Amino acid sequence: MNKRVMITGGTSGIGRAAMDTFLRDGDRIIITGKTESLGQKVLSENAEAVAQNKLYYLRCDSGKQDDVDCLYEFAMKTLGGVDALVNSAGVFRNGDVASSPLDEFDLQFDTNVKGVFLVCKAFIPQMLERKTGTIVNVSSISGLLGSDYNAAVYCATKAAINSLTKSMAIDYGRYGIRANAVCPTAVRTRMFMTGSTEEVVQSFAGINPLKRISEPEEVADVIFYLSSEKSSFLNGLCIAVDGGISAWNGQPGQDKTENS
Repeated sequence: MNKRVMITGGTSGIGRAAMDTFLRDGDRIIITGKTESLGQKVLSENAEAVAQNKLYYLRCDSGKQDDVDCLYEFAMKTLGGVDALVNSAGVFRNGDVASSPLDEFDLQFDTNVKGVFLVCKAFIPQMLERKTGTIVNVSSISGLLGSDYNAAVYCATKAAINSLTKSMAIDYGRYGIRANAVCPTAVRTRMFMTGSTEEVVQSFAGINPLKRISEPEEVADVIFYLSSEKSSFLNGLCIAVDGGISAWNGQPGQDKTENS
């Protein structure tokens, strides 16, 4: 309670679910997103929190330095600093290496990786001054294991986020700042559901030990935990929030009719 929270990409999906979770805890939150109409929609749906100065929105492309500079100034003016930083902004584009256009490579690395770097670079110094703070980066199981056929660049961005998370944990842990990442599989978000047929959704559900895909709130709960003192000795982790799919080695079932 009473944390000052920054959530990039907080207007939809996992970021929006995280916002709801922190609001229920009584925290003060800034969310960002690139689509102004979505941001204003979230504010109108949470008018009471806005009136209580518990919720703010700023249009921001976290992959752009000027936008992040404005975000820092806005956060210092409205909240006086940030205790918990959640980097949830992200994009996905299909394509293997040979077929991926350069502009889509740049878009994914600018948003998914450079965005995390710039936001952390902006807000870590004020955490260092207080010798406390948490960072949670929304990555993917695709950054932990070889996966997602036809998504080479996306997988590469998530692997980069995981490595960056571990490096920050090592660099800043001694100063009271913890960095962790959540690595979900398929989640019922706009990003995953857009363009996915029911057959695709069921294929993801079918290979999961829980036989379903995740809900955004299930990932948000892990983000909230990693941002709290309940996780005070967790640092540098990239946690698979995947229903157990990463426990599977890929072998088919062996239903024998006869044993030797």
